[in-house]
Amino acid sequence: MVPDFLPPLTVIFVQFFLIYFFLTSMGFLLFRLDIPEVARLFRGVFNVYFQMVGFTSLVATAVFAASGRFGFTVEMLLLATAAITARARVLHCIDAQQVAWRMGDTAAMRRLRVIHWGVMLANMAILASVAGSMRHVL
Repeated sequence: MVPDFLPPLTVIFVQFFLIYFFLTSMGFLLFRLDIPEVARLFRGVFNVYFQMVGFTSLVATAVFAASGRFGFTVEMLLLATAAITARARVLHCIDAQQVAWRMGDTAAMRRLRVIHWGVMLANMAILASVAGSMRHVL
C-alpha cells in the first residue's frame, strides 16, 4: 500500500523538471548558439532534461502502479518512454547541426533553432497535459 501523499508528490517532481527545462531553455533564445560554451551548455541542458524527466516518470510509473491507478501508470510510462527515446534522437540532431556549423554550413544554426523551438513546444504541451491531469491525481 502506497501512502496517499506519494502519487501527487511524484507528479510534482515530474512537473518540476518540465518547468525547470521551460525556464532554462528560454534563456537560450537570448544567446547565439554558435558560441562554443553556449553550445556545450545547450546540449547539456537537453541531455539532463531528458534523463531527469525519464527517471522521474519511471519512478512515478512505479508509484502509480503500486497504488493501483493504472490510467496514470500508463500516462507516466508513456512520458518516460518518450523522454528516453527522444533523448537519443534530439541529442544526435543537436550534435549533427553543431558539426555542420563547424564545417561551414550557415543554415545549421537555423535548423538548431528549429530543434530548440520544437522541443520547447513539446515540453509545454507535456507540461499542460501533466498539470491538467493533476486534479485527477488528488
